[in-house]
Amino acid sequence: MRFQHCLVRASLFLSLAPSSVSGLQIGPLLSTCVDACQRGCNEIRAVHASRDKVGLKFELKDAADPRSALTEADGAAQKAIVGALRAEWGPELRIVGEEDDDDELSAAIENSKFEPLKRDMFDDDVGETAEIDASEISVFVDPLDGTREFVEGRVANCQSLIGISIGGEAIAGVIGIPFPAGDLSTDSTIIYGLEDIGSGVIGAPLTRGPFPLDHHIDGLKYPRPHHATGDSSADVMKASRRAAIQKFGGSNVIYGGAGNKILGAALGEVASSIQHRVGGPWDIAAPSAVLKSMGGKITNMFGDEIDLRDERCHEKGYIATPPNSDNNMFHDALVAAILAQPEFQEYKKQHGKKE
Repeated sequence: MRFQHCLVRASLFLSLAPSSVSGLQIGPLLSTCVDACQRGCNEIRAVHASRDKVGLKFELKDAADPRSALTEADGAAQKAIVGALRAEWGPELRIVGEEDDDDELSAAIENSKFEPLKRDMFDDDVGETAEIDASEISVFVDPLDGTREFVEGRVANCQSLIGISIGGEAIAGVIGIPFPAGDLSTDSTIIYGLEDIGSGVIGAPLTRGPFPLDHHIDGLKYPRPHHATGDSSADVMKASRRAAIQKFGGSNVIYGGAGNKILGAALGEVASSIQHRVGGPWDIAAPSAVLKSMGGKITNMFGDEIDLRDERCHEKGYIATPPNSDNNMFHDALVAAILAQPEFQEYKKQHGKKE
């Protein structure tokens, strides 16, 4: 297993190391997350493979919001990922899954047995590091990010996300892409990243890169630079799109799924990705870490570092920008342009406080 863009600095882990011998090392933990993510992708693919024969059952957590869809793929992937990680690391490690509120699913996980996960994928790259107090670590799992995309057939936008945070900061993550080609013709692609060390890919080769997606390639219809958002009609998002285009030119392109938007920025497909709110910390932990491992920058919409411990972090969204030599300057200018919008000032009054 190899990291790309390798900048090995152990200071992050050394500075957070406790004297306790019961801590965790980041390499084995990330390795198990990669293995678990592959299992989650397999479950999602299995549900998709059967949908033509048996159909797809889903429900809406919020009857008025199609983005709140919940399918059997969400449950199967949650069980595979969260169950395996909890069996591997025990109760000391805090694991937060998007579907934890499902009592029936939680009981099924508790009563199931799971094959051990691989801990040694990164032994040659990360090696032995100082141990980190398990109480400082949280693992956030979104078993199927982009469930609406899955239900409506845009499966290329779906991802399985596992993010590792220390002290509320996302430092490592895994993004599983179950359908890299938009169907079952290729294996899943798994992208992993560790801040200050680098990123890598296993499974099907990553075919996306620093160029627009095929459906955004028309330069007349979608002049560059591209600014990715969802299809929200909220006033704050209308203002954010307007601010980005007025400041830097280009056009707005629609991306489904929070992780997919941030990955688009990480890969240089878009100049920015903007979203005013997400479902929870599980939506942003993994892609934030992967983006940072590639040299990109992400903050909440107010320009502050994202604190996954903040109970209102989901209301503060994100602004993500790709790796480049002027990254900080571009990112800061974009944040300032959005902050200057009256609609955003109103949004900040309601959602800008930390809890």
